Amino acid sequence: MAERKQKIIIASAMHGRQETVRYCLDRLQGLDVYMAYTDSRDGFFLHDFDNVTSVYAANTPLSHKWNTVIKSLKNVDFDAVILLGSDDFIDANFLKFINQNISSYDMIAFTDMYFKKGKDKYYWGGYTNHRQGEPAGAGKTYTKQFLERINYDLFTGAVDRGLDGVSWNVCNNAKAKVLLTSMMENNIICCDVKDGQGMTKLEHIPNIIQL
Repeated sequence: MAERKQKIIIASAMHGRQETVRYCLDRLQGLDVYMAYTDSRDGFFLHDFDNVTSVYAANTPLSHKWNTVIKSLKNVDFDAVILLGSDDFIDANFLKFINQNISSYDMIAFTDMYFKKGKDKYYWGGYTNHRQGEPAGAGKTYTKQFLERINYDLFTGAVDRGLDGVSWNVCNNAKAKVLLTSMMENNIICCDVKDGQGMTKLEHIPNIIQL
């Protein structure tokens, strides 16, 4: 019997940085993207993309902004959703990996991450501090069934930082069945584009190596 192809979508949130957002969205062609935006200029900008469905949300608190786009998926037909920052993109191997594995789990997450700044590329192997073993930020993938189980309330509370920890706690409390693995080991890429305007500067990321 042929493997069933999963219906996989993208959820994201933007605030300005339209040049970087366009760069990443151009690399997500063929995927349905659901994007929260924070002002009318970004809303008009998103009209250029046939594959993007947009929803307005205030920029703060950031947890509410992300929960807005997650809750907008309640009536959307999909099997799994990949969460990406508006400055992130994935390659075809990433999508293939999700399609092949997500039916066995509630969530897939990754311990490592790739970065791009101009023509330079970088790799971060994951947390080595008290957060060792936690997933990296981008690329977390959830099934629709799991989101239904938590009533689409993935980012609880009203916070502007630490959203990765917030959602990870929600998943642990819900006893999610998680595949936590490495992008490098699986030859897949989720890449964060550093344009100097993001929340975390490239030089502030410990143990990052240039490729």
